Amino acid sequence: MAVVNMSQITVTLHKAIAYIANPDKTEHGALASANFSDDATNPVELARRMMATVEQSAGGNRANGVLAHHVIQSFSPEDSRRVTARELHELGVQFADEFTGGEYRYVIATHVDRGHTHNHIIICATSDVTFRKMRTKPGVTISRLREISDRLCREAGLDVLPELKPARERRRHGVSFAELYASAKGDAIKDRIRAAIDTAAGASTDFDSFVRELDSAGVMVVVRGRHLTFTDMASGLRVRDVKLGRAYDELNIMARIGRHTVMPISFNRRMIAERTGNAMRVWLPGTRRRLLITIPLTRIVRDGDTYRAYLPAASLQVITGRRGRYAKQVRAEDLYGYFSRPPTRLESAVHERMTVAIGKSDAQRRWYAMQARRLDELNRLADELNTAGRLAASGAAVDDAIAETTRRIEAEREAFQAALVAACDTDETDGDGPLSDDAAVELRERERRLDELARELDTLRRVRAQAQHVKQRRHIRRPE
Repeated sequence: MAVVNMSQITVTLHKAIAYIANPDKTEHGALASANFSDDATNPVELARRMMATVEQSAGGNRANGVLAHHVIQSFSPEDSRRVTARELHELGVQFADEFTGGEYRYVIATHVDRGHTHNHIIICATSDVTFRKMRTKPGVTISRLREISDRLCREAGLDVLPELKPARERRRHGVSFAELYASAKGDAIKDRIRAAIDTAAGASTDFDSFVRELDSAGVMVVVRGRHLTFTDMASGLRVRDVKLGRAYDELNIMARIGRHTVMPISFNRRMIAERTGNAMRVWLPGTRRRLLITIPLTRIVRDGDTYRAYLPAASLQVITGRRGRYAKQVRAEDLYGYFSRPPTRLESAVHERMTVAIGKSDAQRRWYAMQARRLDELNRLADELNTAGRLAASGAAVDDAIAETTRRIEAEREAFQAALVAACDTDETDGDGPLSDDAAVELRERERRLDELARELDTLRRVRAQAQHVKQRRHIRRPE
């Protein structure tokens, strides 16, 4: 039973090839091959030859352009036991040959270092025949890949996931096929992903090594805006960080990797003045490119043109002039005088909805779902009325209440992060394994308090919005 995923490579193509062709994962290179070279052990040369094709395309090697597509074909543990790794590698070659149609260069490597075998295929984004970029469409391309993979799996006597109905025929509420497969196998997929994250964070020195550690554990992670999406490669189940808990979002993962409570700053790639082997020099916004700070690469996560740096909250940051001369030292918190302060995240607490699966028919399920939405709305209205009444009784201004609740959230978030870092450094885990039961209980309690504060802040903001709306309506109706 194979699950297929696809992502894009825009930088350091040779590093991506080196990673998939790692001899420790491919039976000393025996399970690595390329359709344009007899030697798959030289990632620099393979990348150079792919880049030569990219540079012949109409757009050439544009900044942040797609250099290659990374396809992962992941087999279930049962398939990995029934069929040899060499046979699964050959199946992957057939898969890549059919998808590329002989027009695109690719490198394929079969990883056998985990409980499930999986093929990594890096496909050059530019055709060797037409020198045009491969056209990919969200949903369409991945459907084509899965169609080819499923057919080849059937021909090889392997199981496949059941076909999904067209989107318009699917029930809005229910369980995905990936979740059904996971449930049938008795796996708690989310718990497995959490355990893999715990172990990977303890064994990593930066976000890139964290991604590699997770991949080795059979979990793929993708940065999507301020969120992380984790995919269990054995089942294909995708889980957003907010569904796993606050300890598993980008902020807290970077705190665990760095073993410090951290605070994030964000900047665009145009603000990067210089990049060395282990650090970046970044212009401070609002200084007309006169002042800079130096940030170690180990503290940075890239999201397209946006970079997020996670700096130790208790550290002092040295600011220099454009020639590298010392200007001053500031607290990490003071950098928010230059960079925007990140927004307070409320999604995990406020926008979580109950999945309604009761009812014998689609019509009944829709009716129950509508009642659930109405109940949610009534609960929100009750919260607003109670909060407005409490503010009126105390004589407090809503803006002051919002500021105080925001301050409490930041303090509680810092305490949560500190408890998480401390839990990762206990003797029980050595920072390299699942959290202990006591640590998990403490973190759940802190997360509960954060959720309560987040709901309170959301309610206060709605009360303020309602008050402003009423004020505007009164102003409009006021006679001249």
